[in-house]
Amino acid sequence: MILFEEFYPILGIKENKKKGGRPSYPPCSMLKLLVYAKIDHIESARVIAEMTKYHDIYKFVCDRIKPSERSIQRYRDEFGRYYEVLLQMTLKMAVKKGFTEFNHVVVDGTIKKAFNSNQNMISKKETNLLVQFYKGLEVDLKKLEKLNKPAQKILNDKEMSNDEKLEILYDIRTQFKFTGQDKIPMNDIEARMMKGKKGNFLVAYNIQSAVDYDTKLICALNVTQNPTDHYQLPEVADKAINNIGKVPKHMSADTIYLNQISLSYFVNKGIDGLIPTRKQSKEKIGKLNPNQFHKDHFYYISDLDLFMCPSGQPMYFYKEYTQPNEEPDKPDKIKRLYNNYTACKYCIHRKSCLTDKQTHKTITENGGRLERAMFFKMEKEEYKEEFKKRPSVEGPFGIFKEQYHVEQEIVIGMVKTGERLNLDALAYNIKRLYNLIQGEQNNKEDIVDFCESISTTHQLKLDVTIY
Repeated sequence: MILFEEFYPILGIKENKKKGGRPSYPPCSMLKLLVYAKIDHIESARVIAEMTKYHDIYKFVCDRIKPSERSIQRYRDEFGRYYEVLLQMTLKMAVKKGFTEFNHVVVDGTIKKAFNSNQNMISKKETNLLVQFYKGLEVDLKKLEKLNKPAQKILNDKEMSNDEKLEILYDIRTQFKFTGQDKIPMNDIEARMMKGKKGNFLVAYNIQSAVDYDTKLICALNVTQNPTDHYQLPEVADKAINNIGKVPKHMSADTIYLNQISLSYFVNKGIDGLIPTRKQSKEKIGKLNPNQFHKDHFYYISDLDLFMCPSGQPMYFYKEYTQPNEEPDKPDKIKRLYNNYTACKYCIHRKSCLTDKQTHKTITENGGRLERAMFFKMEKEEYKEEFKKRPSVEGPFGIFKEQYHVEQEIVIGMVKTGERLNLDALAYNIKRLYNLIQGEQNNKEDIVDFCESISTTHQLKLDVTIY
Protein backbone atom coordinates (compact mmCIF):
# COMPACT_ATOMS: atom_id res chain seq x y z
CA MET A 1 0.00 0.00 0.00
CA ILE A 2 2.97 2.32 -0.57
CA LEU A 3 0.98 3.88 -3.42
CA PHE A 4 -1.53 5.30 -0.93
CA GLU A 5 1.08 6.71 1.42
CA GLU A 6 2.65 8.57 -1.52
CA PHE A 7 -0.46 9.81 -3.34
CA TYR A 8 -3.13 10.06 -0.63
CA PRO A 9 -2.45 13.78 0.13
CA ILE A 10 -3.18 14.63 -3.53
CA LEU A 11 -6.78 13.49 -3.10
CA GLY A 12 -7.46 16.29 -0.62
CA ILE A 13 -9.87 14.21 1.49
CA LYS A 14 -10.90 16.12 4.60
CA GLU A 15 -11.39 14.05 7.72
CA ASN A 16 -14.77 14.61 9.34
CA LYS A 17 -14.03 15.60 12.93
CA LYS A 18 -17.04 15.16 15.20
CA LYS A 19 -17.54 17.25 18.30
CA GLY A 20 -19.06 14.35 20.20
CA GLY A 21 -19.68 10.62 19.98
CA ARG A 22 -17.47 8.03 18.32
CA PRO A 23 -14.78 9.58 16.07
CA SER A 24 -14.88 8.96 12.31
CA TYR A 25 -12.64 6.33 10.79
CA PRO A 26 -9.45 7.69 9.16
CA PRO A 27 -10.22 8.07 5.43
CA CYS A 28 -6.77 6.79 4.39
CA SER A 29 -7.22 3.59 6.42
CA MET A 30 -10.70 3.02 5.00
CA LEU A 31 -9.48 3.63 1.45
CA LYS A 32 -6.63 1.14 1.86
CA LEU A 33 -9.08 -1.40 3.27
CA LEU A 34 -11.52 -1.04 0.37
CA VAL A 35 -8.83 -1.35 -2.30
CA TYR A 36 -7.10 -4.29 -0.62
CA ALA A 37 -10.44 -6.11 -0.29
CA LYS A 38 -11.03 -5.57 -3.99
CA ILE A 39 -7.52 -6.87 -4.79
CA ASP A 40 -8.45 -9.90 -2.66
CA HIS A 41 -11.65 -10.27 -4.76
CA ILE A 42 -13.94 -9.67 -1.79
CA GLU A 43 -17.06 -7.68 -2.61
CA SER A 44 -19.29 -8.27 0.42
CA ALA A 45 -19.14 -5.47 3.01
CA ARG A 46 -20.10 -7.98 5.70
CA VAL A 47 -17.13 -10.23 4.88
CA ILE A 48 -14.76 -7.23 4.78
CA ALA A 49 -15.98 -6.16 8.22
CA GLU A 50 -15.32 -9.66 9.58
CA MET A 51 -11.83 -9.69 8.03
CA THR A 52 -10.85 -6.53 9.92
CA LYS A 53 -11.58 -8.33 13.20
CA TYR A 54 -9.83 -11.64 12.62
CA HIS A 55 -7.43 -11.47 9.64
CA ASP A 56 -3.92 -10.21 10.45
CA ILE A 57 -3.19 -8.82 6.98
CA TYR A 58 -6.48 -6.88 6.94
CA LYS A 59 -5.71 -5.55 10.43
CA PHE A 60 -2.33 -4.34 9.21
CA VAL A 61 -3.68 -2.78 6.00
CA CYS A 62 -6.47 -0.80 7.69
CA ASP A 63 -4.38 0.23 10.71
CA ARG A 64 -6.45 -2.00 13.04
CA ILE A 65 -9.73 -0.12 12.69
CA LYS A 66 -12.91 -2.23 12.91
CA PRO A 67 -15.61 -0.60 10.78
CA SER A 68 -19.11 -2.03 10.59
CA GLU A 69 -20.69 -3.41 7.43
CA ARG A 70 -22.77 -0.25 7.08
CA SER A 71 -19.71 2.02 7.45
CA ILE A 72 -17.86 0.09 4.74
CA GLN A 73 -20.79 0.47 2.35
CA ARG A 74 -21.07 4.18 3.09
CA TYR A 75 -17.35 4.91 2.68
CA ARG A 76 -17.20 2.84 -0.52
CA ASP A 77 -19.91 5.04 -2.04
CA GLU A 78 -18.49 8.32 -0.71
CA PHE A 79 -14.99 7.58 -2.05
CA GLY A 80 -16.33 6.93 -5.56
CA ARG A 81 -14.97 10.14 -7.07
CA TYR A 82 -11.42 9.38 -5.85
CA TYR A 83 -10.97 5.99 -7.53
CA GLU A 84 -10.26 7.45 -10.96
CA VAL A 85 -7.69 9.86 -9.47
CA LEU A 86 -5.85 6.94 -7.89
CA LEU A 87 -6.12 5.08 -11.20
CA GLN A 88 -4.21 7.97 -12.77
CA MET A 89 -1.52 7.56 -10.11
CA THR A 90 -0.96 3.91 -11.08
CA LEU A 91 -0.43 5.00 -14.69
CA LYS A 92 2.03 7.70 -13.66
CA MET A 93 3.95 5.19 -11.58
CA ALA A 94 4.17 2.86 -14.60
CA VAL A 95 5.81 5.69 -16.56
CA LYS A 96 8.08 6.56 -13.64
CA LYS A 97 9.27 2.95 -13.45
CA GLY A 98 9.96 2.95 -17.19
CA PHE A 99 7.43 0.20 -18.02
CA THR A 100 5.63 2.15 -20.74
CA GLU A 101 5.35 5.37 -22.70
CA PHE A 102 1.75 4.63 -23.77
CA ASN A 103 2.66 4.39 -27.45
CA HIS A 104 -0.25 2.07 -28.28
CA VAL A 105 -3.63 2.25 -26.54
CA VAL A 106 -6.40 -0.19 -27.47
CA VAL A 107 -10.10 0.72 -27.28
CA ASP A 108 -12.74 -1.96 -26.87
CA GLY A 109 -16.31 -2.31 -25.63
CA THR A 110 -18.33 -4.82 -23.66
CA ILE A 111 -21.57 -4.87 -21.72
CA LYS A 112 -22.13 -5.23 -17.99
CA LYS A 113 -25.38 -6.62 -16.68
CA ALA A 114 -27.24 -4.09 -14.56
CA PHE A 115 -28.86 -4.87 -11.20
CA ASN A 116 -32.24 -5.35 -12.84
CA SER A 117 -33.96 -8.44 -14.26
CA ASN A 118 -35.40 -8.51 -17.78
CA GLN A 119 -38.90 -8.93 -16.34
CA ASN A 120 -38.73 -5.93 -14.01
CA MET A 121 -39.58 -3.41 -16.74
CA ILE A 122 -42.33 -0.83 -17.19
CA SER A 123 -43.74 0.26 -20.54
CA LYS A 124 -44.38 3.79 -21.73
CA LYS A 125 -48.09 3.11 -21.87
CA GLU A 126 -48.17 1.88 -18.26
CA THR A 127 -46.11 4.86 -17.11
CA ASN A 128 -48.48 7.39 -18.70
CA LEU A 129 -51.50 5.58 -17.25
CA LEU A 130 -50.07 5.75 -13.71
CA VAL A 131 -49.13 9.41 -14.13
CA GLN A 132 -52.72 10.23 -15.11
CA PHE A 133 -54.03 8.23 -12.14
CA TYR A 134 -51.82 9.96 -9.55
CA LYS A 135 -52.52 13.39 -11.04
CA GLY A 136 -56.20 12.79 -10.27
CA LEU A 137 -57.35 12.43 -13.88
CA GLU A 138 -60.05 9.98 -14.90
CA VAL A 139 -58.60 6.52 -15.60
CA ASP A 140 -60.19 3.22 -16.59
CA LEU A 141 -59.87 1.08 -13.44
CA LYS A 142 -59.93 -2.12 -15.51
CA LYS A 143 -56.69 -1.01 -17.19
CA LEU A 144 -55.10 -0.51 -13.77
CA GLU A 145 -56.03 -4.05 -12.80
CA LYS A 146 -54.34 -5.41 -15.94
CA LEU A 147 -51.00 -3.70 -15.25
CA ASN A 148 -47.92 -5.96 -15.19
CA LYS A 149 -46.23 -6.76 -11.86
CA PRO A 150 -43.56 -3.99 -11.97
CA ALA A 151 -46.23 -1.34 -12.51
CA GLN A 152 -48.46 -3.00 -9.90
CA LYS A 153 -45.64 -2.63 -7.34
CA ILE A 154 -45.82 1.15 -7.65
CA LEU A 155 -49.60 1.09 -7.51
CA ASN A 156 -49.73 -1.12 -4.41
CA ASP A 157 -46.82 0.48 -2.51
CA LYS A 158 -48.38 1.96 0.64
CA GLU A 159 -45.13 3.33 2.08
CA MET A 160 -44.71 5.95 -0.69
CA SER A 161 -46.92 9.00 -1.02
CA ASN A 162 -48.60 9.89 -4.32
CA ASP A 163 -46.13 12.75 -4.82
CA GLU A 164 -43.18 10.38 -4.36
CA LYS A 165 -44.68 7.96 -6.86
CA LEU A 166 -45.23 10.79 -9.33
CA GLU A 167 -41.59 11.85 -8.98
CA ILE A 168 -40.43 8.31 -9.80
CA LEU A 169 -42.81 8.11 -12.77
CA TYR A 170 -41.60 11.48 -14.10
CA ASP A 171 -38.01 10.23 -13.90
CA ILE A 172 -39.00 7.10 -15.83
CA ARG A 173 -40.85 9.17 -18.42
CA THR A 174 -37.77 11.36 -18.86
CA GLN A 175 -35.73 8.24 -19.67
CA PHE A 176 -38.17 7.37 -22.46
CA LYS A 177 -37.28 10.67 -24.15
CA PHE A 178 -33.59 9.71 -24.27
CA THR A 179 -34.14 6.31 -25.85
CA GLY A 180 -36.24 4.72 -28.54
CA GLN A 181 -36.80 1.63 -26.40
CA ASP A 182 -40.33 0.57 -25.48
CA LYS A 183 -39.58 -0.30 -21.85
CA ILE A 184 -37.50 1.11 -19.00
CA PRO A 185 -36.02 -0.95 -16.11
CA MET A 186 -37.74 -0.30 -12.80
CA ASN A 187 -34.83 -0.91 -10.43
CA ASP A 188 -32.13 0.86 -12.48
CA ILE A 189 -33.92 3.30 -14.77
CA GLU A 190 -30.68 4.46 -16.43
CA ALA A 191 -29.81 0.98 -17.75
CA ARG A 192 -30.85 -0.14 -21.23
CA MET A 193 -31.88 -3.35 -22.95
CA MET A 194 -28.80 -4.52 -24.91
CA LYS A 195 -27.82 -7.51 -26.98
CA GLY A 196 -25.19 -9.78 -25.44
CA LYS A 197 -22.46 -11.67 -27.28
CA LYS A 198 -24.50 -14.87 -27.15
CA GLY A 199 -27.39 -13.18 -28.93
CA ASN A 200 -29.50 -12.83 -25.77
CA PHE A 201 -30.96 -9.52 -24.60
CA LEU A 202 -30.39 -8.22 -21.08
CA VAL A 203 -30.64 -5.02 -19.05
CA ALA A 204 -27.11 -3.65 -19.08
CA TYR A 205 -24.63 -0.80 -19.50
CA ASN A 206 -22.13 -0.43 -22.33
CA ILE A 207 -18.61 -0.35 -20.86
CA GLN A 208 -15.86 1.20 -23.01
CA SER A 209 -12.26 0.49 -22.05
CA ALA A 210 -8.84 1.82 -23.06
CA VAL A 211 -5.89 -0.49 -22.31
CA ASP A 212 -2.14 0.05 -22.74
CA TYR A 213 -0.44 -2.55 -24.95
CA ASP A 214 3.01 -2.56 -23.26
CA THR A 215 1.83 -3.05 -19.66
CA LYS A 216 -1.78 -4.23 -20.12
CA LEU A 217 -2.78 -1.54 -17.61
CA ILE A 218 -6.30 -0.11 -17.84
CA CYS A 219 -6.01 3.54 -18.87
CA ALA A 220 -9.68 4.47 -18.70
CA LEU A 221 -13.23 3.15 -18.44
CA ASN A 222 -16.40 4.85 -19.61
CA VAL A 223 -19.99 3.78 -18.90
CA THR A 224 -22.60 4.63 -21.54
CA GLN A 225 -26.26 3.88 -22.21
CA ASN A 226 -25.76 3.40 -25.94
CA PRO A 227 -26.39 -0.24 -26.94
CA THR A 228 -23.71 -0.14 -29.67
CA ASP A 229 -20.04 0.88 -29.78
CA HIS A 230 -20.19 2.89 -33.04
CA TYR A 231 -19.65 6.43 -31.73
CA GLN A 232 -18.15 5.77 -28.29
CA LEU A 233 -14.42 6.06 -29.10
CA PRO A 234 -13.86 9.84 -28.57
CA GLU A 235 -15.24 9.89 -25.03
CA VAL A 236 -13.20 6.97 -23.67
CA ALA A 237 -10.14 8.15 -25.62
CA ASP A 238 -10.40 11.60 -23.99
CA LYS A 239 -10.53 9.96 -20.57
CA ALA A 240 -7.49 7.84 -21.40
CA ILE A 241 -5.51 10.88 -22.58
CA ASN A 242 -6.44 12.76 -19.40
CA ASN A 243 -5.43 9.81 -17.20
CA ILE A 244 -2.08 9.06 -18.89
CA GLY A 245 -1.24 12.74 -19.37
CA LYS A 246 -0.27 12.47 -23.05
CA VAL A 247 -1.62 11.68 -26.51
CA PRO A 248 -0.64 8.12 -27.51
CA LYS A 249 1.13 7.56 -30.82
CA HIS A 250 -1.21 4.74 -31.90
CA MET A 251 -4.78 3.95 -30.95
CA SER A 252 -6.52 0.87 -32.36
CA ALA A 253 -10.13 -0.31 -32.31
CA ASP A 254 -12.50 -2.81 -33.92
CA THR A 255 -14.26 -2.30 -37.26
CA ILE A 256 -17.44 -1.23 -35.48
CA TYR A 257 -15.71 2.05 -34.54
CA LEU A 258 -14.93 2.88 -38.20
CA ASN A 259 -16.91 6.05 -38.88
CA GLN A 260 -16.44 9.75 -39.54
CA ILE A 261 -16.62 10.72 -35.86
CA SER A 262 -13.84 8.33 -34.78
CA LEU A 263 -11.58 9.16 -37.73
CA SER A 264 -12.08 12.92 -37.34
CA TYR A 265 -11.14 12.52 -33.68
CA PHE A 266 -7.85 10.85 -34.67
CA VAL A 267 -7.07 13.68 -37.08
CA ASN A 268 -7.89 16.42 -34.56
CA LYS A 269 -5.81 14.80 -31.80
CA GLY A 270 -2.88 13.87 -34.05
CA ILE A 271 -3.27 10.15 -33.27
CA ASP A 272 -2.13 7.51 -35.76
CA GLY A 273 -5.36 5.52 -35.56
CA LEU A 274 -5.78 1.91 -36.66
CA ILE A 275 -9.25 0.62 -37.57
CA PRO A 276 -9.69 -2.03 -40.27
CA THR A 277 -12.66 -2.19 -42.64
CA ARG A 278 -15.16 -5.01 -42.35
CA LYS A 279 -13.58 -6.81 -45.31
CA GLN A 280 -10.07 -6.49 -43.83
CA SER A 281 -11.30 -7.92 -40.51
CA LYS A 282 -13.03 -10.84 -42.20
CA GLU A 283 -9.99 -11.49 -44.38
CA LYS A 284 -7.71 -11.59 -41.35
CA ILE A 285 -9.72 -14.31 -39.63
CA GLY A 286 -10.46 -16.19 -42.86
CA LYS A 287 -14.20 -15.58 -42.90
CA LEU A 288 -14.76 -14.02 -46.31
CA ASN A 289 -18.07 -14.91 -47.94
CA PRO A 290 -17.68 -18.23 -49.83
CA ASN A 291 -19.65 -16.87 -52.79
CA GLN A 292 -16.93 -15.81 -55.27
CA PHE A 293 -19.14 -13.00 -56.61
CA HIS A 294 -19.80 -11.49 -53.19
CA LYS A 295 -18.51 -7.97 -52.52
CA ASP A 296 -15.74 -9.51 -50.39
CA HIS A 297 -14.01 -10.71 -53.57
CA PHE A 298 -14.12 -7.40 -55.45
CA TYR A 299 -10.65 -5.81 -55.32
CA TYR A 300 -10.36 -2.03 -54.93
CA ILE A 301 -7.71 -0.15 -56.94
CA SER A 302 -7.06 3.13 -55.18
CA ASP A 303 -5.14 4.93 -57.96
CA LEU A 304 -8.05 4.53 -60.38
CA ASP A 305 -10.85 4.66 -57.76
CA LEU A 306 -12.54 1.52 -59.08
CA PHE A 307 -13.31 -2.06 -58.09
CA MET A 308 -12.13 -5.06 -60.12
CA CYS A 309 -14.70 -7.87 -60.17
CA PRO A 310 -13.75 -11.59 -60.00
CA SER A 311 -14.24 -11.79 -63.79
CA GLY A 312 -11.59 -9.13 -64.33
CA GLN A 313 -14.05 -6.37 -65.28
CA PRO A 314 -13.74 -2.86 -63.77
CA MET A 315 -16.55 -1.35 -61.68
CA TYR A 316 -16.37 2.43 -62.11
CA PHE A 317 -17.36 5.10 -59.62
CA TYR A 318 -20.94 6.13 -60.40
CA LYS A 319 -22.10 8.59 -57.75
CA GLU A 320 -21.91 9.63 -54.08
CA TYR A 321 -24.83 10.50 -51.82
CA THR A 322 -25.54 11.01 -48.13
CA GLN A 323 -28.00 9.04 -46.05
CA PRO A 324 -29.53 10.77 -43.00
CA ASN A 325 -28.36 9.24 -39.73
CA GLU A 326 -31.02 7.72 -37.47
CA GLU A 327 -29.43 9.67 -34.61
CA PRO A 328 -29.94 13.41 -35.30
CA ASP A 329 -26.78 14.48 -33.45
CA LYS A 330 -24.57 12.19 -35.59
CA PRO A 331 -23.25 13.08 -39.11
CA ASP A 332 -25.01 11.73 -42.19
CA LYS A 333 -23.66 8.50 -43.69
CA ILE A 334 -21.74 8.81 -46.98
CA LYS A 335 -22.42 6.18 -49.66
CA ARG A 336 -20.35 5.68 -52.84
CA LEU A 337 -21.68 3.57 -55.72
CA TYR A 338 -19.66 1.64 -58.32
CA ASN A 339 -21.00 -0.28 -61.34
CA ASN A 340 -20.41 -1.21 -65.01
CA TYR A 341 -23.70 -1.83 -66.80
CA THR A 342 -22.14 -2.83 -70.13
CA ALA A 343 -19.73 -5.35 -68.63
CA CYS A 344 -22.50 -6.98 -66.60
CA LYS A 345 -24.83 -7.15 -69.62
CA TYR A 346 -22.44 -9.37 -71.61
CA CYS A 347 -20.71 -11.17 -68.71
CA ILE A 348 -20.61 -14.99 -68.92
CA HIS A 349 -21.01 -15.22 -65.12
CA ARG A 350 -24.18 -13.13 -65.12
CA LYS A 351 -26.43 -15.92 -63.82
CA SER A 352 -24.08 -16.74 -60.94
CA CYS A 353 -23.46 -13.11 -59.98
CA LEU A 354 -26.91 -11.49 -60.33
CA THR A 355 -30.41 -12.28 -59.13
CA ASP A 356 -33.29 -12.59 -61.59
CA LYS A 357 -34.42 -9.02 -60.89
CA GLN A 358 -30.95 -7.41 -61.23
CA THR A 359 -29.74 -5.96 -64.52
CA HIS A 360 -26.22 -5.22 -63.27
CA LYS A 361 -24.03 -5.37 -60.17
CA THR A 362 -23.64 -2.30 -57.95
CA ILE A 363 -21.01 -2.07 -55.23
CA THR A 364 -21.95 0.23 -52.34
CA GLU A 365 -19.00 1.52 -50.36
CA ASN A 366 -19.66 3.25 -47.02
CA GLY A 367 -17.65 6.28 -45.98
CA GLY A 368 -15.94 9.27 -47.47
CA ARG A 369 -12.36 10.52 -47.74
CA LEU A 370 -11.29 9.60 -44.19
CA GLU A 371 -12.64 6.05 -44.44
CA ARG A 372 -10.83 5.48 -47.75
CA ALA A 373 -7.59 6.85 -46.29
CA MET A 374 -7.91 4.42 -43.36
CA PHE A 375 -8.47 1.54 -45.79
CA PHE A 376 -5.27 2.36 -47.70
CA LYS A 377 -3.33 2.68 -44.45
CA MET A 378 -4.50 -0.69 -43.15
CA GLU A 379 -3.33 -2.34 -46.38
CA LYS A 380 0.28 -1.47 -45.53
CA GLU A 381 2.38 -4.14 -43.81
CA GLU A 382 3.72 -1.82 -41.10
CA TYR A 383 0.19 -1.02 -39.91
CA LYS A 384 -0.93 -4.62 -40.19
CA GLU A 385 1.94 -5.55 -37.86
CA GLU A 386 1.05 -2.76 -35.43
CA PHE A 387 -2.61 -3.81 -35.41
CA LYS A 388 -1.60 -7.39 -34.53
CA LYS A 389 -0.81 -6.10 -31.04
CA ARG A 390 -4.48 -5.42 -30.42
CA PRO A 391 -5.77 -8.96 -29.65
CA SER A 392 -3.18 -9.42 -26.88
CA VAL A 393 -4.99 -6.78 -24.83
CA GLU A 394 -8.42 -8.42 -24.96
CA GLY A 395 -7.27 -11.29 -22.71
CA PRO A 396 -6.20 -9.12 -19.75
CA PHE A 397 -9.48 -7.19 -19.85
CA GLY A 398 -11.38 -10.49 -19.86
CA ILE A 399 -9.40 -11.54 -16.79
CA PHE A 400 -10.27 -8.20 -15.19
CA LYS A 401 -13.99 -8.86 -15.73
CA GLU A 402 -13.85 -12.42 -14.40
CA GLN A 403 -11.53 -12.06 -11.42
CA TYR A 404 -13.07 -8.89 -10.05
CA HIS A 405 -16.63 -10.22 -10.41
CA VAL A 406 -17.79 -7.17 -12.34
CA GLU A 407 -21.09 -8.83 -13.26
CA GLN A 408 -21.96 -9.61 -9.62
CA GLU A 409 -21.51 -6.07 -8.26
CA ILE A 410 -24.71 -4.57 -6.85
CA VAL A 411 -24.71 -0.95 -8.00
CA ILE A 412 -27.51 1.18 -9.39
CA GLY A 413 -27.15 4.13 -11.76
CA MET A 414 -24.66 5.04 -14.44
CA VAL A 415 -22.45 7.21 -12.20
CA LYS A 416 -22.21 4.63 -9.39
CA THR A 417 -21.52 1.87 -11.91
CA GLY A 418 -18.65 3.93 -13.34
CA GLU A 419 -17.22 4.61 -9.88
CA ARG A 420 -17.31 0.94 -8.88
CA LEU A 421 -15.65 -0.07 -12.15
CA ASN A 422 -12.90 2.47 -11.48
CA LEU A 423 -12.33 0.78 -8.10
CA ASP A 424 -12.07 -2.57 -9.92
CA ALA A 425 -9.63 -1.06 -12.42
CA LEU A 426 -7.58 0.51 -9.62
CA ALA A 427 -7.23 -2.85 -7.87
CA TYR A 428 -6.34 -4.55 -11.17
CA ASN A 429 -3.71 -1.92 -12.00
CA ILE A 430 -2.08 -2.13 -8.56
CA LYS A 431 -1.80 -5.90 -8.85
CA ARG A 432 -0.54 -5.61 -12.42
CA LEU A 433 2.07 -3.03 -11.38
CA TYR A 434 3.24 -5.30 -8.58
CA ASN A 435 3.68 -8.17 -11.05
CA LEU A 436 5.62 -5.89 -13.42
CA ILE A 437 7.93 -4.79 -10.62
CA GLN A 438 8.42 -8.37 -9.44
CA GLY A 439 9.12 -9.47 -13.00
CA GLU A 440 11.74 -6.76 -13.34
CA GLN A 441 13.41 -7.74 -10.07
CA ASN A 442 13.24 -11.49 -10.72
CA ASN A 443 15.43 -11.78 -13.79
CA LYS A 444 16.55 -15.12 -15.25
CA GLU A 445 19.53 -15.49 -12.91
CA ASP A 446 17.35 -14.85 -9.85
CA ILE A 447 14.90 -17.57 -10.92
CA VAL A 448 17.73 -20.09 -11.51
CA ASP A 449 19.24 -19.31 -8.07
CA PHE A 450 15.83 -19.74 -6.46
CA CYS A 451 15.25 -23.10 -8.18
CA GLU A 452 18.72 -24.30 -7.13
CA SER A 453 18.14 -23.32 -3.51
CA ILE A 454 14.80 -25.14 -3.45
CA SER A 455 16.28 -28.26 -5.02
CA THR A 456 19.14 -28.28 -2.47
CA THR A 457 16.84 -27.77 0.48
CA HIS A 458 14.46 -30.52 -0.55
CA GLN A 459 17.12 -32.71 -2.28
CA LEU A 460 15.32 -32.46 -5.61
CA LYS A 461 16.78 -32.77 -9.08
CA LEU A 462 16.98 -29.40 -10.84
CA ASP A 463 15.42 -29.70 -14.27
CA VAL A 464 14.23 -26.23 -15.26
CA THR A 465 14.14 -24.45 -18.60
CA ILE A 466 13.93 -20.66 -18.52
CA TYR A 467 12.43 -19.06 -21.63
